[in-house]
This record gives sequence, structure tokens and C-alpha cells, in this order.
Amino acid sequence: MSVTYKAILVGNSEFPEDPHELLKLNGPENDVKLLKQALCNPDKGLFEEDNVTTLINKTSGEILLALDQFFANLTNKDQVLFYYSGHGVQDRMSRLFLCAKNSKKDSLISTTVPDYTLNILFENCQSNKHIIILDCCHSGGFKGGDLPQSLQGEGRFVLTSSSSVELSSDTDAPDSPSPFTKYLSEALLTDSIDANDDGYVSINEVYEYIFPKIYEESKQRPQRKFGDTSGDLPLCKRKISLPINPIKKKGEHRTMNLGDGNPRLNVSEQRIDLLGVERDEKLLDEIVDVFNEGSGDLDWTATCNCDWIEIEKHETYLKLKLSPKEGMNRGSISVKDKNGGGSKTIRVVVEKLKKPAPKPPIPEPNNPSTLPKLLATFQDVKMRHVNQAKSIVDNSEQSGVLQVFSDRIEFAGNFKITIKDIDLLDYYPQDINPGFTFNYMGISGNYDGVEQLMYFYNFSWFGAGQTWKMAEQIHAFIQNKQLKVTNNFKTHINTSPPTQQAPPPPKQNSIYMPGSWNIYIYQFGQQIAYLNLYFNVGGALSGTQQSIDGFSQISGTWGYNAFNNLLTYSVMVTLMNGSVPDQGSVSLHTEPNGNITGTDLLGRQWALQKIGN
Repeated sequence: MSVTYKAILVGNSEFPEDPHELLKLNGPENDVKLLKQALCNPDKGLFEEDNVTTLINKTSGEILLALDQFFANLTNKDQVLFYYSGHGVQDRMSRLFLCAKNSKKDSLISTTVPDYTLNILFENCQSNKHIIILDCCHSGGFKGGDLPQSLQGEGRFVLTSSSSVELSSDTDAPDSPSPFTKYLSEALLTDSIDANDDGYVSINEVYEYIFPKIYEESKQRPQRKFGDTSGDLPLCKRKISLPINPIKKKGEHRTMNLGDGNPRLNVSEQRIDLLGVERDEKLLDEIVDVFNEGSGDLDWTATCNCDWIEIEKHETYLKLKLSPKEGMNRGSISVKDKNGGGSKTIRVVVEKLKKPAPKPPIPEPNNPSTLPKLLATFQDVKMRHVNQAKSIVDNSEQSGVLQVFSDRIEFAGNFKITIKDIDLLDYYPQDINPGFTFNYMGISGNYDGVEQLMYFYNFSWFGAGQTWKMAEQIHAFIQNKQLKVTNNFKTHINTSPPTQQAPPPPKQNSIYMPGSWNIYIYQFGQQIAYLNLYFNVGGALSGTQQSIDGFSQISGTWGYNAFNNLLTYSVMVTLMNGSVPDQGSVSLHTEPNGNITGTDLLGRQWALQKIGN
């Protein structure tokens, strides 16, 4: 089967939204141009110019859109190369974020291209031959996805300009490429690099050409990673000179020698940290190169002090297969030279997320008489948020059944909500037009963990009607101590329908929710989500979300309680693999400077910015 070689090359040198934290770079624009020339070289290149897409100084939205379209058009006959040159930033969980023109270090999720988004694009495309080359700081921290054994030589290869804790060097000259991409392009065009003389230059042959040159110039240690693959992937071609696959001479060693004098063993990585690994996630194999900073021969061995790290020794590198248990895993690998070239220790830390503890079972009651009793059922009941009380049309209201038990009240419509710790039952007739009246029963209490007041009614064209009968009956249950309420329970309901209109609902505060909002969510000082939402005046909610789980669509309902400044929501979050429900509440307040912030039930901090009505 013939292979088509396709590439998308991204370079970002300007970061005007955060110029103090993300300094302007000289290399990226030159890097993209130089690499494209090498890949498309008429004599040695494998890539046609029409199959190479370049993106220079684009925003994160423009890059993601181009990536989405590029990967969607790949087939199983394609070998794909993704290249990035620019700033790379890591968060506290060692996730890598590739910066774009609009990037800001304090808003990484909403303004960058995260490594997990790249993984999703690779995992969902039709191609099964992937090469990722990153020329940016911390690029060795790129976390690959699941590479199945069935690929048999076709899989994902990652080549980075530095380790996960190193900064990559930029060029000092405005018209020059970075050191890493300079030697990468040089490797693609150098005649002597085809070590096995098979007519192709592979990703591993390119790496072994780059490593000693970049290390000598800047002391950076480029990294390579690949999974359970038995083959290699080509990057360019050469003319074949016989014999093919020459026999290795006795005494010939392929360990990279970078200096002179006595042998001095060194390794490309001495610390590997992988945090927040999912329970079902298969980790990409870690590759640690072993090289000689002196001259002569190394005769080295490697041993490990734990059973969850498997060492696979090759001529010039170690492949580490990681099988961590739940929780925090720590291990160390000792690499020693038998000829007196010294030793190095590689420390490995992997945090694998634990399975959530199961909820304790609810004990079965021994005495049936202690079971909660169903006292009454009311059909065709509407539930409204307080701040929508005077709206004739309200898309946020729910229709369902209201059931009164001896220990609680339950409302069941599109979702089910339980009301406990009831501390208020009241009645509010709201005249809108003559002869057209909504009569609300208000119940204040604990709504599935949220303290709030909600209105309930049965629609009536004239007078109090069915709503008053419902309120009167529930009030009778409370008076007869059949329905449990709090010690501080209050009500204005008496035994006859009110002759005067009760006080109107409390005035809303200055936060007016209907309109378009940008919402930023933070946890432990780190941004974890960015939302763009539209709050409909009728209570409908729609928009998009970008988080560590990727992109998603959001739709549902919202409400705002003026009593306690509580924003509530009940939505469906639609991801690539399906939809999940989510509901909760956020306690809002306005800062002295006018900024609106809040805290939700999980302790996460919200920052809200209104962008339109």
C-alpha cells in the first residue's frame, strides 16, 4: 500500500496578550519555513508541497480549527507529521500547553493548544502513523496516548527539543532558526545519516544525528518517545548504496560519544514525573538515552528497585514500561558503566488516580412503621425560580408531579429534586392582567444540598384555584405534624384564602444574568475550565466549554435566587463520546471593583465577565 506523507507545521513567535510572561521569539517563523523546505526537497523529501500546511502566528482558535479540518481529512494510507515551534508551558499536573498568538499564562485552557487535545485528534483520525516534533520549552513533558500492540511497527513517535524540565534555546538572530530545528532540517538533507542504508532516513536516525550536536551547542537533551512498536517511521529518503544492512563489526559500539578522554556515562533524563494518570490509561513507554560525554567504549547495565517498572535495554537507550498501581508510585533506576565511566540514577514518580470510594449502602429499616409515608400527590405542577415569578412565559420552569412525604417533598419532572429541612411555606398571588393570575406557593428549604426558595403553582385563569388548595393541604399536614419541618418554620398561610395580596417577592440584587458571559473556573489557583454561555431571559442556557476533558456543548436551564445570590443550573454536557448531566449552584457576589466572582459547592472559584445582552 502506497503511503502519502502529510504534515501540519505550526510556528508562533508573537504573544501580544501576555508580552511580559511570553516573550517574543526569533526562531519559530524561520523554523517553519526551513523545515518545510527540507521536507519537500525535490531529491530527498517525502512530502509534496500541497500536503504540507503551515500556520504562523495564529490564535488558539484558528489553530484548533485548522487541526480539526486537517485530521478529519486523513486516511489510513497517510503518515502524518505535527510540528510546533514556540513557547511551551506546563501546569502543576505536568500537562503541556502549546502557546498561540492570544495565549496568556493565567488562562492556559482557553488560550492555548493543550496536549490532551492533540491526543484526541490523533486517536480519532484514520491514520495510524504519527510523528510529533515539538521545539519548545518543557516539550519532553508531552504525554502520549494509548498505543496498542496491534499496530506492529505503525504507531506514534514523539521527538522533542528538550526534557520536561528544560528550557529550549531560541536563536539570537531574527532571520535564523532555533538550534534544534536547524539540526533537524540538516539531518533531513545530510547524505551520511542513513545508517542502515535502506534508502530512508527514519525518526530514530534523525534523533541520533541531532542529539550530540544540540547537546554540544546548548546542553539541551532532546527526547524521543514511542510505544509498543517494532518498526520505525521514515522522514526523508536517500539513494541506496549496496550492500544493504551491513554487518556490524566486532567491537563497534553505537553509544553516542560526545567528547574525548575517559568514558563518562550520562543519561538524557534523570527525573520522570507523571501526575494525574487515569485508572484506565495506558502510559506511553519512556525512552531514556544513554550517551558518553567522553570517548572510548561504554559497557553499561541498568537495574531497578521496584516491580512496576520494566526495563528493556537497547544499544543506545533504555525503554521503560510503566505499570503503576493506584496512588503514588516511586521508583529509581541505576545505570552504571563497568569500565569506570560512572553511574546515574533516574527517579520515576507516577500518580495513578484511585477509584472513588463506594457510597455506603443505605440500611434497610427493620420496622415498616418507621418508613416515610406518602401523604399527597399533586399532578401538573409547575416549578419556577423566584426571579422569574412575574414572567408570563418562562422556559426555565419545570412541569411535573409534586409528592408530599412525611419527611420530605419531592418534585419529579425532567429531573428529580428532594426538598428537606423546610423552613418556609407561603402563598403569593401575582396579578399580571385582570382575570389572569398566577398564584404561587413558595417552599424554602434544602433542595438536594442547596438552600433556596422556589415557587410552585397549578395554572388557574380565575382566582386562587388549585394552587391555593395545594398550599392549604400541605399547610394542614404541617399543622397536624404529619410533615416534618424545621424548628424555625414560618408561614403566613391561615385557614382561609387571603383577602389581601401578600408582600411581593424580594427585590433582586444588581447582578442581571440574562445575556452572554465568559466564565473562568479555577481550582487550587489553576484554571481548569473556560465557558462561553448565553443565559436566556426565559431561563434557557446554552454555550460551549473547554476543559481538561476537551471541547463540549452545553444546554439546559438556569435560575438566580435573589434571597441568597445563588446561581443554579441544570444542564447536559455533550462530549465527543456522549452526553452527561450536570447540575449545581454558585454563590455569587460583586467585588468593590465591579468584578463578579463566586464559589460553587466543590470549592472552585468562578470569575464571570459579561460580554453582551
